Order: sequence, then C-alpha cells, then structure tokens
Amino acid sequence: MTVGFQICVKEKYFMIKLFSVALLTAASLAGQAVPICSVVTVDDARALIGPTAKRTNDPSGCVWREANGKKRMNVAKVGSFAAFESYRAHSAREGKTQTENGLGGTGFSSIPTDGRGSRAAIYLMKGPVILVVDIDGFAPGGAEERLPQVRDLVRKLVPKL
Repeated sequence: MTVGFQICVKEKYFMIKLFSVALLTAASLAGQAVPICSVVTVDDARALIGPTAKRTNDPSGCVWREANGKKRMNVAKVGSFAAFESYRAHSAREGKTQTENGLGGTGFSSIPTDGRGSRAAIYLMKGPVILVVDIDGFAPGGAEERLPQVRDLVRKLVPKL
C-alpha cells in the first residue's frame, strides 16, 4: 500500500515537473524559438535522424521526424537558466550524464537508462538561456552513437543564442 502511494506521489511530482518544463519551454518559444529553429537545416536533421527527416507542423517549428515516424529530433531554446540544474539532477537520476566541454557554454549530455540508448540529449546553458537538442526513437545504443552529430549542431546553434 505504501509502495503504491510512493509511486503515485513520484508520478505526480514528475508530471508537475514536466508541466513546469513545458510551461517554461512554451513561454520561451512564444518569442524566441523561430529564430533558433530556422537555423536548423534539412541537412542537419538528416545527419541526425536519417535521410527522410522532415520538419513537422508543430507550431514551434522545432520538431523533426523521420518519414516512418520512429526517429525524432527536438530543438528548444528555454529563456530561463533556472531549470538547468533541475534538468541535470533529473538526468543524473534517470540515466547516464556526461559533462560536455567545448560547446560554447556549460553543458552536459544525457542518455536515459530506460531507453537503453534510444534517446540522447545535450543541454547547454549560455548566459540566461538553455539550448536543448534531443533525439529519440533509435535502436538501443543508436542515439548515443549520434552524440558527435548532436554536438556539431549545438556548436552551430550557440552563436544564435
């Protein structure tokens, strides 16, 4: 009984955290996302998720999907640095993290354990802004193998922050 309650509380806490991240992202996307997303080219997306990558109709303009819908890439610019340490702590609890140097800011990569390497992200803080490049839908280990390409995209986007 206690275990069920703890799980329920943990899920609610996670949902609240997820909602706050979504709210911060939406607030920053309202006035800032289009410029950063317009820097991402079809070639960038294809290098990361495959030759059939296409930008979705998502109003933020920051989501790309492979034609079969399995692999995706999301690019987000969050206008509040306050969430950075929360992202890092959550990532450390939920998987493997690594400090990312040489990207033009304070950064780390994250590979969630539950996806067995099918998902990877780089979070980079530069001044008051956080850049997130997240890829998902790969075979186990596949997203981790794409981290060099994610780093290249982050380096390209940092001057636009």
